[in-house]
Amino acid sequence: MNIDTDSLVTFLITWGIPTFMVVRTYLKMDSDDRNSAKKDFKSVHFVFTIGSLVIGYFFASIGNLLTLNIIKLPGIFLMIVAGITITVDMWRKNKAKSMLTPMLIAVAIFFLIKP
Repeated sequence: MNIDTDSLVTFLITWGIPTFMVVRTYLKMDSDDRNSAKKDFKSVHFVFTIGSLVIGYFFASIGNLLTLNIIKLPGIFLMIVAGITITVDMWRKNKAKSMLTPMLIAVAIFFLIKP
């Protein structure tokens, strides 16, 4: 298990800045907005779309950081599931824009897989 310095810096920037911003925004919310955010995060739609995508990317980036494929591969699988779910969800709304999601997720997976 090797930790590459470049991967560590990328990991800290990629996950540190958004985490800081989300926590700061959550702390500024009033109680009604906090309850609404909690309700949205617990919804099945969120879990299978954005939640799976974020958790999958987190696992894949941890696997990249620690050079462990056993962590990276389930992350990539979760990203694929999220991509399919988001594409199906967007297909009902706009057929042309729904093709953009699989392409963007494929690019992200490509950059995670390459050594």
